[in-house]
Amino acid sequence: MTIRRIAAAAFGLGLALTPAIGHSAEQVTIGFTAALSGDFAAFGLNMRKGLDLALETLNKKGGTSYKIDAVDDRGEAREGVLIAQRFCSDANVDVVMGYSFSSIALAAIPVFDGCKLPVLASAVTSPALSNVSPYFRRNVLTDAVQGEMMGTYAAKTLGLSKIYVLNQQDDYGIGIAKSFSAAAEKAGAKVIGSESYLLGAKDFRTLLTKVRAAQPDAIFIGGFYTEAAKIAEQARALGIKAQLLSTDGALNVELMKLGRSAVEGMIVYGMFDPSITTPSTEAFITAYRAAYKEDPSAWAALGYDAGMTLGAAVDLAAQSGPVTRESLNTAFGKLKDVPGVTGPTTFAPSGDRAGALYFLTVKGDKFSLAPKQP
Repeated sequence: MTIRRIAAAAFGLGLALTPAIGHSAEQVTIGFTAALSGDFAAFGLNMRKGLDLALETLNKKGGTSYKIDAVDDRGEAREGVLIAQRFCSDANVDVVMGYSFSSIALAAIPVFDGCKLPVLASAVTSPALSNVSPYFRRNVLTDAVQGEMMGTYAAKTLGLSKIYVLNQQDDYGIGIAKSFSAAAEKAGAKVIGSESYLLGAKDFRTLLTKVRAAQPDAIFIGGFYTEAAKIAEQARALGIKAQLLSTDGALNVELMKLGRSAVEGMIVYGMFDPSITTPSTEAFITAYRAAYKEDPSAWAALGYDAGMTLGAAVDLAAQSGPVTRESLNTAFGKLKDVPGVTGPTTFAPSGDRAGALYFLTVKGDKFSLAPKQP
């Protein structure tokens, strides 16, 4: 998600001398790391649920078996580096998956480069991660792409003309707000104001008084569900009736639990919607509901697709000999249109993936497909 402005400690020196590690493809071990506790644990926990479901499917096939070594990075860059060192030095770890925050991935990538350990992330969206390493890939769209799509959608499809932009004061919020604003104005809307807030803030009334005076027809909140819910509650309490828009960072059922009726009708975006069933998604949705007694989120779907993409890469690497970190990394680069519930996966040389967004609206305690799609 976000690049928090945390200095990345320069740990892991000497790992460049780590020898290549290889073994038979009988067992593949995944080093999974994300924020699995704290305010933003929902992203990591949902990814883990989707990945677990994918590995259950892969393990049923027989042949190669898959297991997870999971570590909570607590959303701290220093922890991310230490975890990367641990995974690098463990000869059994073949690939690293997960990551809730771009800052953690960015801090860890130099370590992974040193031991040539491939990474496939599912919730880190910073453009700074594009082309960052030949060993890094992600199956989620970048902030630049998503912000542009949302800005165009707000202006052209929804017909919004006066938009006030609020964003959390970090790289995620600033980057997404910049991309959204540029695209919205290019599509004919006017951004009539912009304000930043700190992650963890609770009182937005002073900021929202400025918003109310500007009389926008929409407010775009470039941040996570925790602050988006509070902004919605306080905006409605001040009598602001503007259409609320937000990001994939708000795409979590916690938004409704925290914001209650104030978030009704808010429009966000994501790469998956369980209400759109196709032959390729029905089995996943059914299995997920059976396992977890809830609908899968977009983060669960991305975790699931990452697991199935790993399975395809392992199969491809095994065709040429032993599965090693290096051969697995090479296989990731060769994959083409791996089927998935968020669409087909192909990685560009930058490590990014192309894809489409769904625009979703809050209806009661669920996200539903917004009535208007591009």
